[in-house]
Amino acid sequence: MAVPVPPPPVVLLAYRLVGWRVGPAHVEWVLDDIVRRGWLLRQGLPALALIMMTGGLLAAAVGGDANRLVGLIAVLGAVSAFLRHQLRDRALRQQGIDASGTRLVDATWYDDEVARRRRNVLSTVATLVTLAAGLTILALRSRP
Repeated sequence: MAVPVPPPPVVLLAYRLVGWRVGPAHVEWVLDDIVRRGWLLRQGLPALALIMMTGGLLAAAVGGDANRLVGLIAVLGAVSAFLRHQLRDRALRQQGIDASGTRLVDATWYDDEVARRRRNVLSTVATLVTLAAGLTILALRSRP
């Protein structure tokens, strides 16, 4: 069995941080990454680190208490561990494949690079706006 080829570093970073849809060129690697033991840590730690850094900066900017983020991270980690199988299944659907690596019928964007890129950009913007808004609210509410 050949070793699956990972996506380029920039795509890998986007895949780890915001769930970027990689597409058919790296389907074997994505499938192996998602179904292999430890996926939740490989996927979750970079995202939680980004949340901590962004939240800490926002808290510092508005004079809030960044220590409240520790509780948020603990809750997110615990909920993620509890829902790990559902998160894995969701990640497979998000990538447009099932647990065997077969393209999902309703993933019409899967083979279309332009449609997949558009979907990636829109979901990334939505994720970042939601994250920034949530962390800003948390930072503002944590002010003394």
